[in-house]
Amino acid sequence: MAKITIADYLIKRLNSLGIEEIFGLPGDYNFKIVEAIEKNKNVKWIGSTNELNAGYCADGYSRIKGYGAIVTTFGVGELSAINAIAGSMAENVPVMMIVGVPCLKDINNKTFLHHNLDNVDYNAFEKAYSNVVEMTSCIDSKNAKTEIDKLINTMIKTKKPVYLKLPIDVCDCKVEDDYKTDYPVSNSENLKKASSEIIKIIRTSKKPIVLADVLASRFNSKKELNNFLKKTKIPSCSFIRGIDIIDNDTENYFGVYVGHLDNKICFEYLNSSDCIIAVGTVLSDLNTYNFDFSFNLKNHINIQPYYTEVKGKRYENVLMKDIIKEINENIDYISNEKIQREFFYKNSLEKPTGKLTSKYIYPRLENFIKEDDILICEVGLVSFGAAPMKFKKNISILNQMVWGSIGWATPCAFGTCLAAKNRRTILITGDGSHQLTAQEISAMMRYKVKPVIFVINNSGYTVERILCDDPNYKYNDIANWNYSMLPKVFEGECFSRQVKTNKEFDEVLEEIQKIQKEKMCYIELITDYLDMPDLAFSIAKNPNKIKELKENRN
Repeated sequence: MAKITIADYLIKRLNSLGIEEIFGLPGDYNFKIVEAIEKNKNVKWIGSTNELNAGYCADGYSRIKGYGAIVTTFGVGELSAINAIAGSMAENVPVMMIVGVPCLKDINNKTFLHHNLDNVDYNAFEKAYSNVVEMTSCIDSKNAKTEIDKLINTMIKTKKPVYLKLPIDVCDCKVEDDYKTDYPVSNSENLKKASSEIIKIIRTSKKPIVLADVLASRFNSKKELNNFLKKTKIPSCSFIRGIDIIDNDTENYFGVYVGHLDNKICFEYLNSSDCIIAVGTVLSDLNTYNFDFSFNLKNHINIQPYYTEVKGKRYENVLMKDIIKEINENIDYISNEKIQREFFYKNSLEKPTGKLTSKYIYPRLENFIKEDDILICEVGLVSFGAAPMKFKKNISILNQMVWGSIGWATPCAFGTCLAAKNRRTILITGDGSHQLTAQEISAMMRYKVKPVIFVINNSGYTVERILCDDPNYKYNDIANWNYSMLPKVFEGECFSRQVKTNKEFDEVLEEIQKIQKEKMCYIELITDYLDMPDLAFSIAKNPNKIKELKENRN
């Protein structure tokens, strides 16, 4: 059997997952890995502006493509990326973190080489990563093939990141050019038992409802879930992390659950249901609006990626996709419920006059977003504005509601542009978040991708202002940038505008529709201090103070 180098084998295995672009920065310890990428005609090297951004890019790429990868150098490079990889771990995003390290001889002899600590510990950074990935491995010529395949299979099964440490001298060692990918399968007996129990419960229930969330997307079960809802017409809703799971035109779809803050019919129906069918739910604080619910999933049906609980009884080794399909094939239930859906934005009452406001921005964006678009909502206020929207078919909506690392969204948008070249990426970010990673705009222009970027300039960390005791605390202030001028610093084609009024916003949206296929669009939206979506205002710690400040400024 033919043999290839370990570096070539690694890149070929990643490509077998559908990875066609790998992000990172070169360094003298990873040259052989980067060269293997350059030699592979099916994979392209994408140079990012820094390792943190490269990790965020790989995260966005993976969310659309299925898997992602990043390459850095030992120590200084890998530690720069660790926050991004931790975010992928928290958000169930499978990314392979590949680190080029010194030769095995130098590692074993503890030779004091650059990028090291003064106590010369070649395991220190792998130990750090062991806390934020599902699996780590340092490979040599004997275990390389086995360990690479283990890492790949771990990503496939868990949908979480993994870490690979690859010494320079191991890269050119050869292994046999064959592989077998292990895909998980359901236990057929448990599958039938669980699905049979669920069907019985649904048939006898008075008020069933499906609660969908992000893991239905991560574990490729959206199609099966939507088929089930179309057949049974059971009422449904989603948490905000799973905002794009259910087709918004599905009969009896309530929209996004936001606790008691809004969408009251959904809140009352879900919390009074005798049969909640939870699919891929994650009960974290921001996802549930600070745990604003009264049900206990132990008393209902809880379908998770590899197990299903039916009123407290757990069935192991049951894949989410399989059990939804099994239920759908065997159920004869059709709901007679006719719900009223009232959470989505109605036609905005705001007139196209006056200063630009969130009340005007989000309803207009709802109409602007088209089928198949990718919408990226930066950490902070943006998801509050997106939650009430009604979205068209096949929309992908990305957020980071668990890890919540500001700055994630801008490089993430670069990753999604490359993962889905025939789809439009729309990024909505705040000024404070954008300042952390704005340099990745230059990489976008370098590689000629064409996202639509809206930067909301409302003078600082507004989400922090509404969560603290006094919105005027100076620690939430930031330096003011002329954002619309930023793309001019970089080489490349870009349509850039600054928007201050509702009328200008309408005009720029119309202009974008005409030219977006030709060039990147970068729009600065200037709103008042403390301007925010209505839903965001409802979580404010000191709403009276905010109201007073806004009235005084007006």
